[in-house]
Amino acid sequence: MNEVSVHRVVVSAPAKVNLALRVGAKREDGFHPLDTVFEALDLFDDVEATVADELSMEIEGIGSDLPTDDSNLVMKAARLLQEFTGTNFGAHMKVTKRIPVAGGMAGGSADAAATLVALNALWELNLTKEQLSELGAQLGSDIPFALFGLVARGTSRGEALEAVKPGALHGWILLTNPVGLSTPSVFRKFDELSPDAGQPASTEDLCEAVKGDDIAYLGSLLVNDLEAPAFALRPDLAEIIIALQTVGYGVVLSGSGPTIAVLCDIEKLEVLKAELANAFPELMIVTAVGPAAGAHIRQRS
Repeated sequence: MNEVSVHRVVVSAPAKVNLALRVGAKREDGFHPLDTVFEALDLFDDVEATVADELSMEIEGIGSDLPTDDSNLVMKAARLLQEFTGTNFGAHMKVTKRIPVAGGMAGGSADAAATLVALNALWELNLTKEQLSELGAQLGSDIPFALFGLVARGTSRGEALEAVKPGALHGWILLTNPVGLSTPSVFRKFDELSPDAGQPASTEDLCEAVKGDDIAYLGSLLVNDLEAPAFALRPDLAEIIIALQTVGYGVVLSGSGPTIAVLCDIEKLEVLKAELANAFPELMIVTAVGPAAGAHIRQRS
């Protein structure tokens, strides 16, 4: 890099919801094979990266009490980028979080994806999004999708993506829970409950539904193989989903939970949000529309 010409970059990256999450038996490498369909939502975390001598970070908004040392995916992404490019540039990353923490909506992955895009621009590395995706996949299976956004089918660990062109916009009401749920714990419970799991079921039918504009039909196909283990760990989530069966077009646990997503008409989002806020005062109700863009630069100076 020659004389520094970029001093500050702000990148937004989206939350995701899994329209389908089919899970297979654990592989020898410890990962579970997945066949999943991601949709990016217009609920974004921001990463503002500025030139500095060393790597450091801070968090504001939701999750301001999260660690900011090298255990954070933001710092891991930054150090991996340094290692891959053989550089030792510094940066300070300010993360503004709006995506619920430990909610099954890939907020940490969004932050890592935003960091890769921001530092690639700040340090003028000129890596392609495909290269950033390969790096991100080393840190988390959801990071590649956070980079590309929109709708995609994910296979292998979820990192092998195939874009799916949607036929309509989708409204979502997200019921976020103050008590998080550990993804490893949910997968361990899945292994316990499904000892004979083979390869994951196919999401092909749902992918075809996404390409159309029949949202009611799409809602009928929402599915998540992690619901049963999540409900075994958190029976309260099962009670909420049962109560939501008549709301919108379909309801599904997002990822490994505990966020619950309801598919509905965009024009009904605010009315339904108010109704659900009254019905579930202990939960935070968030509305979103998908599909949304992947990690993208909003400001550069």
